[in-house]
Amino acid sequence: MKRISAVSVASGDIVPISFHLPLLSSAQSGWDGVQVEQHCLPASECPELELQHHSITIVLGQPFKIDWRLAGERRQTTQMRRGDVCITPAGIPTQARWHKSAKFLLLSISPTLIQRAAYESIDADTVEILPQRAVCDHQLIHISSALKAELETGCKSGSLYGESLGLAVAIHLIKCYSTLTKPIQEPGEGLHLPILQQVIDYINDNLATKITIEEIAAVANMSPYYFIRQFKLSTGLPPHQYIIQCRIEQAKILLAENKLSIIEIAYCIGCSSQSNFTAFFHKCVGITPKAYREQTRCR
Repeated sequence: MKRISAVSVASGDIVPISFHLPLLSSAQSGWDGVQVEQHCLPASECPELELQHHSITIVLGQPFKIDWRLAGERRQTTQMRRGDVCITPAGIPTQARWHKSAKFLLLSISPTLIQRAAYESIDADTVEILPQRAVCDHQLIHISSALKAELETGCKSGSLYGESLGLAVAIHLIKCYSTLTKPIQEPGEGLHLPILQQVIDYINDNLATKITIEEIAAVANMSPYYFIRQFKLSTGLPPHQYIIQCRIEQAKILLAENKLSIIEIAYCIGCSSQSNFTAFFHKCVGITPKAYREQTRCR
């Protein structure tokens, strides 16, 4: 994400925002198409800029007043309160000044993610995201809270979980804050059995690699978000939870066989290190891989 400079309202000195590092960031998470940052910034003024991503700001802290302007229009003033949501579409010139320190969560959604999230019946190129200021949106708050919680716990659910939540944000923007006029028809049948089996085979054949939603959806020849809904109808689980379940079951089998070291098993199920595998396994099973292996020896 491009860093910008800001003017300190209190002193008039130039204070680059890049000097104020985010309190929390998904930069190392590997999430595709979505970036999450938590900030606490002093009273500042941002110069006019055009964002390359759709920006969603959710206020976390105390109320503050913001002066803002979009696309060269007249400046407006809005009182922001905890839980208020602002949406700034990509490509729209925007300028802002806030008069007190501001604590907020920032979600950046790639325009390409909007395209990937779109249902089969939507021409994503004709859908325009509309700007919003200080709206109440409990669903966006719920999804953003889940993303924030995942970051705070070290992204132990894997990149697929963050990508799935990012797709949920993207489709929510299309449904609620876009120029789309016709209602979206939700899937209601699930995947046909031959397609479902192809998807399951693909997952089991690629547990050692980083599996993305887009790759699995391509096996079913569907858009990612539509695939997620269809897959859950068929299996009762969203793809990221199903893949976690498959990886844990594979790890249990390999631990019980006692032929591979724990680090080798970690690589077999797509973990980058033994410590990541241990944390992942402990979260899902309740005990460490070593303890599970010793437990199976005693049976």
